Amino acid sequence: MAADARGSISLMTLCLISALGVAVGSYFALLTQAQRLGTRQFQNDRVRELAEVALEEALWALNQNNWTGSGPTGGTAWTTSGSDRSVTLDYSALGMGATGQIVMTVHNYASTGPVWPTIDVAAVVTLPDGRVAQRKLQATTAPAPLFGNAIASVNKAVSFSAGGTVDSWNSDPDNNPATAAVAYSFTAGNTTNYAAVVAGRDNGAGYGVMLTQANVKGYLATFGQPVSYSTSGSPPGRVQGPTTSPLLNIDPARLSRSAFVPGAEVFTVTTPPTGGANYGGLLTGILGLVNTLVLAPLGIDLFKVNGDMTITGIPLLSPNLTVDRPLSIIVTGDFAISGIGKITITSTGALQLFVAGDVTIGGLGIDNQTNDPTKCVIFATDASTSDSLQYTTSSDFCGLIYCENKPIDIRQNATFYGALLSAQQVGFTAGATAPVFHYDTALRTKRFTQVTTPYVLSRITPL
Repeated sequence: MAADARGSISLMTLCLISALGVAVGSYFALLTQAQRLGTRQFQNDRVRELAEVALEEALWALNQNNWTGSGPTGGTAWTTSGSDRSVTLDYSALGMGATGQIVMTVHNYASTGPVWPTIDVAAVVTLPDGRVAQRKLQATTAPAPLFGNAIASVNKAVSFSAGGTVDSWNSDPDNNPATAAVAYSFTAGNTTNYAAVVAGRDNGAGYGVMLTQANVKGYLATFGQPVSYSTSGSPPGRVQGPTTSPLLNIDPARLSRSAFVPGAEVFTVTTPPTGGANYGGLLTGILGLVNTLVLAPLGIDLFKVNGDMTITGIPLLSPNLTVDRPLSIIVTGDFAISGIGKITITSTGALQLFVAGDVTIGGLGIDNQTNDPTKCVIFATDASTSDSLQYTTSSDFCGLIYCENKPIDIRQNATFYGALLSAQQVGFTAGATAPVFHYDTALRTKRFTQVTTPYVLSRITPL
């Protein structure tokens, strides 16, 4: 082979080796960069998870009022500075030689509102080579709504004996309680009318909600339990949204959604203190209350009825009650409306009723002329679970009912505007074969000082 030919081959070989070297070097550089990017992304994900863990730790401490047991070992105490509490938690072994640290501060931790606590967290993950990943979050909190669902049972189930409809509207779209409440209206396809939540846990047979032939325009929250409904009648049981196909009975996108699903804990009702300038004294029965109200100054807005309170509509014996100003009544015995008995809440009135015994709402019921469910609230505080709060009238009801322990038993086809909540069963039985229920979504921003609910995160903002 000629020398020129050998030289050309050698030159070509050198060029190929050089090109291969450049390609291999580029490939290794690409692998190194990809590894670094992957590691960075992994650590970014890890530090984000660590920041979210910090929010959960801080929220737990706030709700439990436990400032001594945080961190991986559950023994790190918080420090207090004015109205703030802070703690630093170290995580020495996150894997791959990485370590972590989170700094949490709960501002205004002892707040009773209207400005609620805020949480600041800063999370850092440090790699063995000194590189760090950081994440900062700020969360605002607020007490969870007591009536975040339309109809809810904390520990049992919600059941319909036959048909019925459940939907929603917003009585306070501007979130201003000083303005007049917006009356209920329904427009097909309007999302505001499809936001009701029916929440139930377990009826003892594996179902949280038994619809039968009821139609829920909104959501069901059943804690993972299946939904019981009937397809033998017309119409069948349904859960639908504004765009759900009419051929679909149970829209799976509408299951296990809730503004606030009640937890296993039953929220205790705190009755108002009987004392002070606004307390009207201890009375006997409805007649004593009515007579005292006539003469009571406007500043007197709290009365305590000793024993039972029964309204039958009989003058001079068991007269009807008209509430034309904010009023709270504590009943130490049973409460009942029967016969032609009636409570009227005028446009300037509001009623909170605390009943330690049985509750029966019959007769002509409660006429709430404000169109605002928060202006008529019944708190049943009886510890017994054997009896039930019974609704036995076909008169409309605009208001809220919370039973701390009693089941709620709706026995007539009435139209309801508001919400129902019980630690036990909520059932539509007997003559309630086609009740109509309109949930007020404005209740998701309403607080009731008589019941303390846990804090929830209302907004999370990256810093």
